[in-house]
Amino acid sequence: MNNKPKTKLLTISLLCCGRPDTTERCLKSLMPIREAIDSEIQVVDTGCSKETRAIIDKYADEVFEFKWINDFAAARNFQLDQANGKMFLYIDDDEFFLDCTYIIDFFKQPDCTSYNIGGYFQRNYLDMEGKEYEDTEVIRMCTVTPETCFKGKIHEYIEPAYGNAMFLDARAGHYGYVYASPEDNVKHALRNIPLLKEMMAEEPDNFRWPYQLAQEYKAIFYNKELLEICKEYFEKTGTAKDNDDIRYRGSFACGAVIAMARLELLDDIIEFYEDVKKRDLILPLPLAKLAYYAAKVYFIRDENEKCEAEIEYYFKIRDTIGQDVGLMYLQGGLFIGDTFNETNVNLMYCYAMTCGMRRGDYGPLVHYYRRLTWDSPVVRINRGFVSTLIGEAAKHGNKKEIRDVLNKFFTTEGFRDLIEKLIDELCPNIDEQGLINLKEAFRSTEGEKEMSLFMDVRILENEIANVEYWDNYRQIIDVLEAYSQLVTKWQTAHNAMYKSEALNDLAPETLLGCGINDFMKYADTNPTKSLTILKDLFGKRPALTGILTDFSKMYGDMQKVLAAKSTDPVKFDEMYNLEEQVLRQIADLDAAGKTEEAVATYQQLEQIIMQTYGVSTLHI
Repeated sequence: MNNKPKTKLLTISLLCCGRPDTTERCLKSLMPIREAIDSEIQVVDTGCSKETRAIIDKYADEVFEFKWINDFAAARNFQLDQANGKMFLYIDDDEFFLDCTYIIDFFKQPDCTSYNIGGYFQRNYLDMEGKEYEDTEVIRMCTVTPETCFKGKIHEYIEPAYGNAMFLDARAGHYGYVYASPEDNVKHALRNIPLLKEMMAEEPDNFRWPYQLAQEYKAIFYNKELLEICKEYFEKTGTAKDNDDIRYRGSFACGAVIAMARLELLDDIIEFYEDVKKRDLILPLPLAKLAYYAAKVYFIRDENEKCEAEIEYYFKIRDTIGQDVGLMYLQGGLFIGDTFNETNVNLMYCYAMTCGMRRGDYGPLVHYYRRLTWDSPVVRINRGFVSTLIGEAAKHGNKKEIRDVLNKFFTTEGFRDLIEKLIDELCPNIDEQGLINLKEAFRSTEGEKEMSLFMDVRILENEIANVEYWDNYRQIIDVLEAYSQLVTKWQTAHNAMYKSEALNDLAPETLLGCGINDFMKYADTNPTKSLTILKDLFGKRPALTGILTDFSKMYGDMQKVLAAKSTDPVKFDEMYNLEEQVLRQIADLDAAGKTEEAVATYQQLEQIIMQTYGVSTLHI
């Protein structure tokens, strides 16, 4: 209980447990607030190293020690009792404010003390580079009264939590959920889960604890457990319209559908969604999240009209409340805050465009393709959309609506690589005319030069794969040399388009082309090495498996023929001439309509040569 006289406007506080690098980054980020506002920084040391303590002493106005007892609320309450400020703002030692401007502006307002609770956004990074993240609302501010306190051994919260609320438009960066391995992730969650279960037993009517437990299950992909607890507590919230109950109900509903999606229970998603929607059980924002998952199911099933209906609802809610921070907070919660994040919105655009193309309507394509965040550091777009786009290009060639979208795939190297990868995967199912159309589709795009060569490679591969029989070794050599030259030209154009750091990473077709060149170097002088090179080329391009198989056999047979000629040239010449004579006889028999006799004669000749030299013909 804090009854201290309030000598400051604001106390900024953090618990610290011994991470020197993150602690210093956190404390440095607080300095602009400390310098601009009548404030103090208090740190509670729960077991820091000497190195960390030295850092804390550089920045903190006061440092207090607290023996850790596995109870965050107890530590926070101790922290709160030391505060000299009228207002209390706390931050974790592995967070850091990205910009303090809005916080400073708020505390400079004369009525700032009229708000008794508030918070900011925790920006949870999903990778160590900070390219991807999710912003989550966290309550981290309150007025300091004798009644103010924290509750909860883990995922603690402030009470009382009513009255004027202010959500500060500030982001605190947080890498705490980027784990070195899945095992570390599970280890962290398993530390929290027993504490949450203890609190569920102590407070069975408090939905906060199963709500937080569901979050832990989601983080470690305990999907069955996530589904069970969300469905159980979704039902326990009943049908009451109480603000807290209806918000919890929305989170439990979304958690249940996330689990169903992970478990691939597609029928269950639709059944649950339709029931929730029919009974009007949750707020529009969580219902939009469910609509997102329903649209996914309908998209997978090619139920385009149903998919488009859910897309329409999703965007209707986004347009209504998606830009309103207050409404997003009031209707949000766990599993809901990311409903309109960039990735989800992009995917819904992709579904809308694909549904349109499936029914021959390019209107959605024209309407939405510019809205995709092509320039973002990380962009996820639906593979089904790209595959459908490629399929349409293979049908229609240089159609403006398609070409304009294809041109966007040269915004970044990643997009260019994606469309090349998917074209490559789809090529076996596209006929020759489709490949020609696809090449034509890239005319007048930024990637025209490279994609023309790229498609020439695919067209040549298609032609090679469709050859049933190769006449001789020289014919194959000519084709493989042409292939090698073509892929080299393409790789050069590919590398020139973007100044990538990975220019030494050659594509499989280029590695194959280089291997063909290496083979040519040794083909006449080192048969053993040449055969080893040929062996290593298999598997690099499936379309060339047939020609490489035939080529390997022809080359091996040629080496046997050369060895035989070198060992006994006289005998070899006799057999060679005999084969020529017999082949002429076979041709005469065939011309005279004596096909069966011709075939029988050829089989006898082939058997004699095979028995003598181990090959079917000496004319290689």
